[in-house]
Amino acid sequence: MKRNILGLAIAGLLAAPLAAHAINVRVDMTVDNSYALFYGSATQATNFVGTDGNWPTVETWNFNLSAGQYLYVVTASDLSVAQGFLGQFQNLDSGYKFYSNDPQWQVMATGLGNTGAPYSGSTADLALLSTEIQDANGGGNPSNGWTALTAGPANGSGPWGGPLAGIDQAARWVWYSSNGDTDPTTPGFNHDEWLVFRIAVAATPTEPVPLPGTIALLGLGLAGLGMARRRASRA
Repeated sequence: MKRNILGLAIAGLLAAPLAAHAINVRVDMTVDNSYALFYGSATQATNFVGTDGNWPTVETWNFNLSAGQYLYVVTASDLSVAQGFLGQFQNLDSGYKFYSNDPQWQVMATGLGNTGAPYSGSTADLALLSTEIQDANGGGNPSNGWTALTAGPANGSGPWGGPLAGIDQAARWVWYSSNGDTDPTTPGFNHDEWLVFRIAVAATPTEPVPLPGTIALLGLGLAGLGMARRRASRA
């Protein structure tokens, strides 16, 4: 009996953080020149979400995804004037927000050119993107795997103007730099396109602050564990 009470208390404590198996996510974004949005696992793209080729407009996408999934943004430019990805990712459950220039985002370069990127949910496009994801996971591509992106101007800066509504001004235009350029967003240049940006659905800050609800659940679990121990000592 003593072991059963103690075991139930410990199980309740461990299960509390796992109660929320899905995460509500919102993404506001645009890409110069165009993009396609997917989600999937760490090794493959499983679902096509949508595409857009009009960078002055910001699109909003909402998801309810499991913690182990990733968002993938396939991008390509016209190699003229400028290129860039601008956006923000929000975990609506935790309140965490990550801008396109934050380290929670990664990028990889396929080197396949700025045309022919997977921009649909066809079996062929999902397979192509999944192959490139796996190559990046193994470091076998022009960017030597997933790497940090390089930030350019803030939202509201030239040559795009703005700021673009729907994205905070703290967000910056970013791209992959294939040649060491400290601002690869200008001028127009082929930085081993097409590119893929990704972020984990369960991404957290470097030093996340526990949410009040999480602290409360932890306190209840510890209190239950203390009560179980007191009962066990009296039995």
